[in-house]
Amino acid sequence: MRKLFIIAPVLLFYTFTLPSVFGQTTDTGSVSGKFISETGDPVVYASIVLFQNDSTFVKSTISTTEGSFKFKNVYPGKYTVIIKQLEFEDYKTSLFAIAPGEDKVLPDIRLKPASNTLDEVVITQKKSLITVKPDKLVFNVANSPSASGTNGLDLLRQSPGVTLDIDNSISLLGKKNVQIYINDVQSRLSGDDLISFLQSMSSDNVDSIEIISNPPAKYDAEGTGGIINIRLKRNIATGFNGSISSNGTKGVEYRYNNNLSLNFGSEKIKTNLDLSQSSLNYLERFDDDKYQNNYFLQLSSREPKITNALNVGFGIQAELSKNQRLTFDGRAVYNKTDNQLNSITNIYQDVPREFQEILKSQSFRTGNSSNYIFNLNHFWNIGESSSLTTNFSAGTYESDRNTFQPNTYFEPDGTTVISQEDTSFDSDNTINLWSGKMDFEKSWDKTTFTIGVKYAHILTQNGFYFYNYQNNNPVLDPARSNDFEYTENVAAAYANLNFKISNSFTLNTGLRVENTYSRGLLTSEVAVENKDVKRNYTNFFPNIGISFDNQKDHNFSFNIGRRITRPNYQSLNPFETPTSQLVVWKGNPFLRPNYIMNYQLSYSLKQKLITTFAFSKTKDFFSNIVEVLNENKTQIIPRNVQKSNNYAMSLTYPLTLADFWEVLIFGNLYYETFEGNVNNNVIDIENTGWNYRLQNMITIPKDILLELTFNHNSRWIWRGSSYIKGNYGLNFGIRKDFLNKNLQLRITGNDIFRTKSEYPYYLNYGGIDLEGVYTMDNQRFGLGITYKFGNQNAKNKIKSEGGLDEELNRISE
Repeated sequence: MRKLFIIAPVLLFYTFTLPSVFGQTTDTGSVSGKFISETGDPVVYASIVLFQNDSTFVKSTISTTEGSFKFKNVYPGKYTVIIKQLEFEDYKTSLFAIAPGEDKVLPDIRLKPASNTLDEVVITQKKSLITVKPDKLVFNVANSPSASGTNGLDLLRQSPGVTLDIDNSISLLGKKNVQIYINDVQSRLSGDDLISFLQSMSSDNVDSIEIISNPPAKYDAEGTGGIINIRLKRNIATGFNGSISSNGTKGVEYRYNNNLSLNFGSEKIKTNLDLSQSSLNYLERFDDDKYQNNYFLQLSSREPKITNALNVGFGIQAELSKNQRLTFDGRAVYNKTDNQLNSITNIYQDVPREFQEILKSQSFRTGNSSNYIFNLNHFWNIGESSSLTTNFSAGTYESDRNTFQPNTYFEPDGTTVISQEDTSFDSDNTINLWSGKMDFEKSWDKTTFTIGVKYAHILTQNGFYFYNYQNNNPVLDPARSNDFEYTENVAAAYANLNFKISNSFTLNTGLRVENTYSRGLLTSEVAVENKDVKRNYTNFFPNIGISFDNQKDHNFSFNIGRRITRPNYQSLNPFETPTSQLVVWKGNPFLRPNYIMNYQLSYSLKQKLITTFAFSKTKDFFSNIVEVLNENKTQIIPRNVQKSNNYAMSLTYPLTLADFWEVLIFGNLYYETFEGNVNNNVIDIENTGWNYRLQNMITIPKDILLELTFNHNSRWIWRGSSYIKGNYGLNFGIRKDFLNKNLQLRITGNDIFRTKSEYPYYLNYGGIDLEGVYTMDNQRFGLGITYKFGNQNAKNKIKSEGGLDEELNRISE
């Protein structure tokens, strides 16, 4: 591990010797200037765009707190600069020339106060629904009326290239293990807690969703599926502003969420506070028929789920000086769950077919969980060509869950009791994490070089206590109880080089190295072989890409990268957690990380037609596998599958049918395979799948915005071993603004014909032949309202980068 940190000073040495390696170029210059008001005050946060020959976009930036700006690496030629700021009139310079190596300083530009109303300014700044950038796609949520009144999880279902299966497992271009970021900081949650967090997030508080399918080396290597970055709205002007919103929907059950966002900004200090409260009620149903070991099991289950959640986020950013900025932010998430599973299983002997008994089982699960995370970030701009970013993050996660399971066997008449067994178990989890990281960046005319180091420590303590009932009193069963402690330390270093080969071609290459030490220590009264499992491994994660941009019509990029996904901590605890007398969940302490190689080619025509071709190969893919234990009992256990391959092609195209009607077309075609021998069960399945979405944006009279979205999915593979049959659905959203766009009313409908609420599934391997239907509460209609108050004129986003990345994201139920 010590060798890993020797890399950092070596890379620092090369940072300052790179000019001699690549050679200082003198053919590019720079353009700089300053904006002032009529009273001589600096104009801050103005948008500045540089155009070549008065028509070709080159680059853009934002003016500093002193009203200044600078464009570096500008090639010789003729240019103009356009300035936009909501409080001032737009300004365009006359055409000026840049000679080779010239540093052009424009005279101070005096801007006039805006004469237009705020409504007129807002109309001219409309964003498209999808924006293409060199390394990502951006879904501008604020422009979608059907997105209003929903939650963060539903927004992901609408995002290009993103799909969710019936476990709410997120895939990007057909790849699992996607990492979720919030404002560039990883969410640090996974499993049911991540789902609850996303569901408690009001969609009206989300500005955009960034899709990064092949992240570069500066990101942690964790997450074989890529990154989804959710950007929350920030509207910080000089003074105070905020918004309040409320949304409710009705399906089988009611759901609602409320959100309050407050911001205050001055020239030196910017603060924000947001609170979201939600109550989410669900009804889930499983009905399936299963054959195993000459038994036929007919299951019918209903599970009402209630989750009440509160999450609170805050941030404060201070300008320490012209070149230094300090940011402190945090978030607290509280969840309270109450689930009641009721199942009836008719048990038959299959040959000859004989109805033997009925199992009526219940599972009453209640629990509380809390998650706290804090980030401290310091940014130092060292001169004009280098910067240093330092970050420290700390967090803790606690959960306390109690489950009571009465199980009763009846004769086929359904009334005569054969036997009864009541059990219960408590599960307590505490996870403490901290990390520190440092990133240094140095730029030259055509080259940008970045290096960084990071260290993360994770300690998780899990207690599982199983009780049998005697005379209606719980009695601890030591043989089925245990304590499990897991420690993980990850040390990492990376280097990334971005080199402009020509005016159109750019090379980006990087290497990340990570050393992982982990130990799982089991304490129990049962003699097992795997009480102490240690691992120590070092991995290299290269990433290379080349892009072409003629700054007019054509843009393409090709990227290759390697990534890793480590198991969730709770998946490593080897003890059993029963769902009923017939099904148990069991952890696997020998679960290995899986690795993926990504190959991706993207092409964009005029920033409209976007096509992506991707191939990925995953080694040791892990999934929850259903296995036969004895006559009619099965277990679900996470295991490594030898390999999984995925071929994918996606297409996005916005089409204007009329002045009032725009259509966004998105399609995805993929082929996936899963191969392996898992516990003597051969898995060899493949699937060709597709999905597409037609999103219609229609402006109807009275400035009412209507959105109609049709989506259609083919069959896909679930958990690496089962098939889910395809379905389709239609959603709508209606939005109307009042009071100079400060008040917004919404009506939404999801799965209005109830064609996307049932998911037929089937599997056949390892002695199990199963077919069933999973039913969700998807058909929903809702109302929503948002009111904005305070100074809404100037915009500025508070951002900070957290160092606690994949460690917290691997927390699951």
